[in-house]
Amino acid sequence: MKIACSVFVTNRLYSTVSLNKQRRYQKSTLALCKHPNNNEYCMILFSGQDKTGTKYKLQNNIKQVLTKFVNEGKCTFQFKQPEHDIYVTGDVVQLKGFLHLFRRILENKISDKELSVSSMSVMPIKETAQTKLTITKRSDYPLKGFPRTLEELHINDIHRTAVDRGILQLSRLNVLDLSHNDIESIPDELGNLPCLKELYLSHNSLGKNPKQWSWIQKNIVNSLLLLDISHNELKFASCGICKLNKLVTLKLDYNNLTHLPDGIGNMRKLKLLSASHNNLTILPGSIKLLNLDMLDMSNNNFEPQANGQVLSMSSMLPVRSLKEYASRKVLGARIPYYPGILPLSLINHLDNAKFCVCGKACFEIFFRRPQFIFLTNITVSLNRSDNDSTYVPIDCYFCSLKCYRNCSMTRCRNPIVR
Repeated sequence: MKIACSVFVTNRLYSTVSLNKQRRYQKSTLALCKHPNNNEYCMILFSGQDKTGTKYKLQNNIKQVLTKFVNEGKCTFQFKQPEHDIYVTGDVVQLKGFLHLFRRILENKISDKELSVSSMSVMPIKETAQTKLTITKRSDYPLKGFPRTLEELHINDIHRTAVDRGILQLSRLNVLDLSHNDIESIPDELGNLPCLKELYLSHNSLGKNPKQWSWIQKNIVNSLLLLDISHNELKFASCGICKLNKLVTLKLDYNNLTHLPDGIGNMRKLKLLSASHNNLTILPGSIKLLNLDMLDMSNNNFEPQANGQVLSMSSMLPVRSLKEYASRKVLGARIPYYPGILPLSLINHLDNAKFCVCGKACFEIFFRRPQFIFLTNITVSLNRSDNDSTYVPIDCYFCSLKCYRNCSMTRCRNPIVR
């Protein structure tokens, strides 16, 4: 048995020197071997500098094995002769399997068939744990499942209609590219992936199941940095997108969107927003809070004049209910919520919140009026076509009379009161 890992070796005879020396781990391979002519077992360490390998006898030669941090993929082998300490870091599952076999060897509970080696001659090992996999043909699809060590997975142009359940078990996955398929929905378990940073879902069929956004929850909310859902025939973008607190890049191009989520202005980490070639007629007022590096709203249908019913400014806001105060507090503190914590009725209530130009949530009590904004005021770089205007309408909500008065009035003199 062999495992790919990173190893640092010290000699206890020179412990004072080793302790003061910075540990530099090397990519290596550890192998457990049995002599073909007798019952002697040994462990062989291969590395880039020692391709022939270093043998360590196992019987009556182990001083101690430190496994306190084995759940973090770390352990230490201490040998009597030579007086070496071998510090090992690697995949948790592989390391536990290696230690299990190592223990059975020391307890003489292993059969010859379990660890058969034709020769004690040492061969250099080039195999390492697989971290990237690209699949562009159905014949490339792994029959035995995906390696648990994958950090980057690309599955493109094979006409998949659903997400493979095996992907949901890849706890180390950083990049998932499922673009150019026929996927109609995303399983809720995708939100449990702890390390996912980039998710590419462009050129699929997510628009056929427009209400399926419940995967935006739990771990993915605080890990995802990039989301590409362009070319999906989407008719609306779920307000759940605004829960992605760390999102830096959002691509919504080439869909059938008529509006963007009201809370998009609260995505303070967002730096690149692209929603070109849609049917947008007006933008949410909270977009004024964004500070982007790049914005693309080209080829949309923005109204040259924002219309709305004008009511008297003398209308005062009624007293808010306790439910509204509590809901505003939950969203203001960015407290996570998902099915299992709150009833679905309350989740829908929170998801349908409107957002004031100051960034605070409002539900039933607010002022509302259309305004206009220069897109160049919220971005460093603006991508636009020849016929596009940089002066576009925004649908503004105001949680209080103070917010309304602080906002400059450009067209309608009076707000819509609800």
